Amino acid sequence: MFRIRKNKPAISADARPFRTVRRLNINRTYTPLKIGVVAGYILLGMLSASSSMFGILVGTLLRMAGL
Repeated sequence: MFRIRKNKPAISADARPFRTVRRLNINRTYTPLKIGVVAGYILLGMLSASSSMFGILVGTLLRMAGL
């Protein structure tokens, strides 16, 4: 059983979450990509454009099929 220490120092806002970082380093199920803000917006735009094109294509095919 653990005792709670009195007058513990306050946890600072810039303290690193050691357990989370250690767990991610040990169990690397994924690798986070570090890309810039502009590259993220470009990627998001490309994803949006491709999904829009797919929707237009499906709509056109359905109209041509007569549904």
